[in-house]
Amino acid sequence: MRRKPSVGIAYISPLLFGVLLLAVYPLVQVVWMSFHRIRLANIQDAAFVGLENFVTLFRIEAPAFGSVVAITLIFVVASVFFHVAIGFVLALFLNCRWMKGHNVLRGVYMMPWITAGIMVGYTWSFLLEPRAGILNYLLSLLELPAQSWTADRSLALPAIIIANIWRGVPYSLIILTGGLQSIDPELYDSALVDGAKSRQIVRFITLPLMREFILLNLILDTGLTFHVFDVIFAMTAGGPRHSTTTLAILMYNRAFRFGEIGLGSAVAVMLLLISGVLAVFYIRSMRRERGMSHVR
Repeated sequence: MRRKPSVGIAYISPLLFGVLLLAVYPLVQVVWMSFHRIRLANIQDAAFVGLENFVTLFRIEAPAFGSVVAITLIFVVASVFFHVAIGFVLALFLNCRWMKGHNVLRGVYMMPWITAGIMVGYTWSFLLEPRAGILNYLLSLLELPAQSWTADRSLALPAIIIANIWRGVPYSLIILTGGLQSIDPELYDSALVDGAKSRQIVRFITLPLMREFILLNLILDTGLTFHVFDVIFAMTAGGPRHSTTTLAILMYNRAFRFGEIGLGSAVAVMLLLISGVLAVFYIRSMRRERGMSHVR
């Protein structure tokens, strides 16, 4: 006996209500606030201003919105590239048949990801501390000068990128490991029988079959990296002199440090639009890859 569609809807209605309450409603609220002038001191007094908040974003000079977008893109591109690259290498390593204890190692590798981002930031701040940091101590053993890693404008951005790479690699590792385990081992056995080398197997078998998993990893990781706040806030809080101010930091500063809720919401909307455009690009690339694979 076939059940009515209303029965299925009734079963999933609590989940739909949760999604609407925790995802859709806050999104609509942020978009609504971006078109209003709202001060944190008097949040109930909202005046409609249209696109004024978005225009103000491009007029701000300290920091300039274009500079913040550029810093954000550098942070995201560098982080995501090394997340996927290092995660793929580790996944290959852990997927080797001769590897013993790979489940234990995989659990160890997951530690940075399950650690709170604020703790990761403070830990790396301690490691990079100019006077008592471990990294500067190692430099002193090599008779190299100590560096102010998070206080130097030329070093602060690479410092937070490295910290975020260390934290985000396990996320890519899990996704790519799942992809590798979905590949039929007989393909590798056949390639070895034909005399293929390890490099050729990775290039002609593993990579083509992993393209969709890599694109999925890029989509998810890009969205997460755009919204990284805690690590940056703990290490530099956007400084020195706005050299590490990303869109997430700018949103926090405008909304809570300066009390401009409407302007902070406008930054959030811009952040959503930029990450959404990249997500659409990735999804189209994934569909194109699927179409090419079907043609082959």
